[in-house]
Amino acid sequence: MSLLAQENPVSFLSDSTEYAWPTDATEYLSSTFGETRSAHLHSGIDIRTWGQEGYRVFASRDGEVHRIGIGPEGYGYVIYLKHSDGSYTVYAHLNRFEPELQSFADSMRLQDYSFELDHTLENERIEYKKGDIIGYTGSTGVGPPHLHFEIRDPDFNAVNPLLTNLSRYVSDQIPPIFTQLGIEYLDTENYRYKDFELFPATKMDDGFDFGEIEIEGPVGLSVNVHDKANRAPNSYAVYSLMMVHKSDTLFHSVKNIFSLYHSGDMFLDRSYPILSQTGKGFQRLYKVYGNRLPIYKKTVNEGVLHLDDGIYPVQIIAKDIYGNESVATVKLNVNRTEKRAPINYVASYPAPETVSNKTVYDWLETTVVPTESLLASAGPELVTPDYQDVRFYYSDKRSVEKSLIPNTFDQLHTADQKLWIRFPSGSLYDTLSVRMDVIQTANQIDIELSPTELPLSGSANFNYILPDDFKDRTQLALFSVDPFTNRETFISTDNSSGLIRASIDEITNLRIREDQIAPWVGWPEIAQNLAGMHIVRIPLKDGDTGIDYKKSSIIINDEQGIIEYDPEENHLIYYNPDFEPKSINRVDYRIYDGVGNLTSQTVEIRYNP
Repeated sequence: MSLLAQENPVSFLSDSTEYAWPTDATEYLSSTFGETRSAHLHSGIDIRTWGQEGYRVFASRDGEVHRIGIGPEGYGYVIYLKHSDGSYTVYAHLNRFEPELQSFADSMRLQDYSFELDHTLENERIEYKKGDIIGYTGSTGVGPPHLHFEIRDPDFNAVNPLLTNLSRYVSDQIPPIFTQLGIEYLDTENYRYKDFELFPATKMDDGFDFGEIEIEGPVGLSVNVHDKANRAPNSYAVYSLMMVHKSDTLFHSVKNIFSLYHSGDMFLDRSYPILSQTGKGFQRLYKVYGNRLPIYKKTVNEGVLHLDDGIYPVQIIAKDIYGNESVATVKLNVNRTEKRAPINYVASYPAPETVSNKTVYDWLETTVVPTESLLASAGPELVTPDYQDVRFYYSDKRSVEKSLIPNTFDQLHTADQKLWIRFPSGSLYDTLSVRMDVIQTANQIDIELSPTELPLSGSANFNYILPDDFKDRTQLALFSVDPFTNRETFISTDNSSGLIRASIDEITNLRIREDQIAPWVGWPEIAQNLAGMHIVRIPLKDGDTGIDYKKSSIIINDEQGIIEYDPEENHLIYYNPDFEPKSINRVDYRIYDGVGNLTSQTVEIRYNP
C-alpha cells in the first residue's frame, strides 16, 4: 500500500499488541520522531540516560534477532528484532550486547579482527521474550549516551513509536513554542528559491505573533518551532503543522511514518538554505518538487503563497502528539503582485549567482590530450559529451555553467575535460542550473559551485586528473568547504596515478590540499569496559583528515585484537575477550590518518590491579 494512503500507520498491530518500555534508564525523551538530523529525519525516539551508560535494554516485544551491527558511526552497536507480525524494533547506540549475543558477535569479528560488523541472521536463531535483557545503553555511533528506539512496519518503514501504547509512559502537557518565521522569496517563473528573511516571534496571551510583514511576489513560509515535555529540558520536533487563511487550510503535515530510503528528503521539507546558513531546522509550510515524504495531508498550490495585493491574516498551528497546541499569527501585506493558481510545481534548487565580467570561451578551441581526458578515464557508460547549452569561461578562474537533468545520466566538467562530476540517474531531485569555478594556487585547488550547499537524492561521483605540479603530492586530501564559515570536512577518496575519485552526497564547495601532519597520539592506558573486561585505550586526534581506524593497528604483548574507534571521545580501543594484562605490558601501535600519515611507537605500560 502507498504510504500516502495509509491513514493508520500501525494497522499491522493487533488490538492486543502492546510494547514494553525498552529500558530501565528513564521514561524521559531526549528526541522525538521526525526531528532534523545531519543527514536525514530522525526515525525513532531517544530515551534519556542522564549522561550515563550501562542501563539495561529490554526486548519490547517477543521476537528474534534479525540483524546486529557494530561500527563507529551511525547506530554504533545496534540490534534489530523481528516480531511475529513481520514488524521490527530497533535498539541503537548500545554500549554492548547481552553476554551471549556479544559472544556471538565477537566470534565473527575475531575471525579477521575487524571492528565493524553488519550481520543479518539467516541460519542462526536467537530469540528473546518481551522484557528479556538484550543489551546495555551506551554512546556508540553518533551522539552522547542515550537509547535510540525505533518501530518499523513489515515493509521496514519507520513508524512513530508514540502512536502505540508507549505514549502513555511520557508525560506532556506543554504546548509547542514558536521562535522564528522564515519568509522564503521565490521566483515568479518556476517558484525557485531566491532568498530568505527571518522574523522573531512575540509571545502573546493566546499564542505567538510575527506581526505584519510586507512582501512582493510569491513566498513560502517556514517556521522554527519546537515542543517540550514535562520535567525534561530537551526540545522536540512538533507532530503536526498547519497553515490556515481564514477557514481555508493551505498546508497540513503530520509525522507518522516515512520510508528510510526517503529520509534524506528532510532537506526539502526543511529549508536547506536556512539550515546551511544558521544551523536551524526551519520546517517549510510548502512542498518543493522531488519531496517524497508521505507526511503531507493537504497542500493548496503546494503551500506557496502567490497572492493578489492585500492584507492576509495567516495562522500557523503546531501540535504535539498529545494534542497540545500553539497558534502563531502573521499578517502578510502583499504589494505589486497578482495571484497565480493553480501551482503544481515548485523548483527544488535555486539558480546560480549571476556571472559578470567574463568572456564566453569557445570549447572547440580547447586542446584536450586524448589520454588525459574524462573520456579516456571514465567508465563504459559515458557517452560523448553534449555541449549544447554548456558555457565555458576565461577569467581568473576556470568556469563552466550547465543545466543538469534529473532521472538521467548527466555530468558537469571543465573545458579541458580533466575535472568532471557524474550525476547518475536519480541523484538529482530536480533540474539544476549550476556553475563550477576552479581556482588553483600554489598549495591548493578550490572547486566552487553556485548554487552551493544543496541536497542530492543520491550520490554523485567526483573525478579529477590532477595538474602536473600536484600529481606527485602523496598526502593530498579532498574536503568539502562550508562557504559561510570556511570549515573543512574530509571526504574519503581514491587517489592513485594522479587521479582523485570520490563520492559526494551534496552540492558543496570542494578543496584539494595536502595534509602532512601525522596524528597526535597520547599515552595508552589499561582500563575495564562496563562488562568488566580489560581493554587498552589510546587517546588520539587528527584535525585534518581524521583517523583511519581500519588501517591502524595495536598489538599488546604480541597479541592481536579488535581495534575499536570512538570518534566522539577520540580514542582507539584494543579489545580482545582473552586479554589479561601483565604487570608490564608491551604496546606496539601504528596510527594512520586519512591520507596515510603515520604515528608509530612501542611503549611499555604498567598495570597494578
